[in-house]
Amino acid sequence: MFVDGQYSFSLSLDELAEYKLKNDDEITAAGVKKFKKISADGKLKARSLAWLLNRPHSTREFHDYLRRKRAGSELAERLSQEFSAKKYLDDAAYGRWLVELRTRAGKSNRAISAELFKKGLSRELIEEMLTGEVANETDRLRSLIDKKRKIPRYAKDPRKLMQYLTSQGFSYSLIKQVLTENNQG
Repeated sequence: MFVDGQYSFSLSLDELAEYKLKNDDEITAAGVKKFKKISADGKLKARSLAWLLNRPHSTREFHDYLRRKRAGSELAERLSQEFSAKKYLDDAAYGRWLVELRTRAGKSNRAISAELFKKGLSRELIEEMLTGEVANETDRLRSLIDKKRKIPRYAKDPRKLMQYLTSQGFSYSLIKQVLTENNQG
């Protein structure tokens, strides 16, 4: 939009249609200020949507993103509600995505749980997501042990291997159990 022959702000087609603006409309100084705010909010909404559609995000991540972009709390809440209603922002879907990603990477349930909690998911939701992963964790640990035993420093020093595995969030008792099974087999 040009005001007095100079570029002032831009609006999307939806915003133009909503406010029924057309060429040569007279806009007051207060109107220009209002439309600049609408323009800025619209651009932030478009950037936020593009950011959200890049990969799943938690609600906390989204609010942190909006805070970095200096969005007002009212706009942040409105966008959060709108995107949640459209399922662009869904903590459960984000949690499932992250659990799948981290289990494929061989992470322990404890490490996955800590990451999900840090991203703002509730303990109840985290527990629900990791319920079926207990047996899977043993398989992930076996796979990680097999992989690490190919490295000389871990193959020669079982204590070093145990230290590494505990640092990855696996419980000492589970590590001991799997190592005992491997030594017997």
